[in-house]
Amino acid sequence: MAKLATVGSHETLTTISREEILARLQDRALALVNVMPVDAFKAGHILGSVNLPIADIPTKARQLLSNFNQEIAIYCAGPT
Repeated sequence: MAKLATVGSHETLTTISREEILARLQDRALALVNVMPVDAFKAGHILGSVNLPIADIPTKARQLLSNFNQEIAIYCAGPT
């Protein structure tokens, strides 16, 4: 499961299934963000996702997520 939001939106977060994430892997309108520590991300992550550890969100989120029309799916586990 992942949480889905739109950058810059004040909408509430919704939960999306693993199946929906897999179906949308090629969708450029979706940014897939893994919030695990760097070591955990290196050990396993969903191909195409970006790593943004929770501690780095305040300082690095705008650099990694600059498209404010993009949906973001946030997850915190590997590809299993």
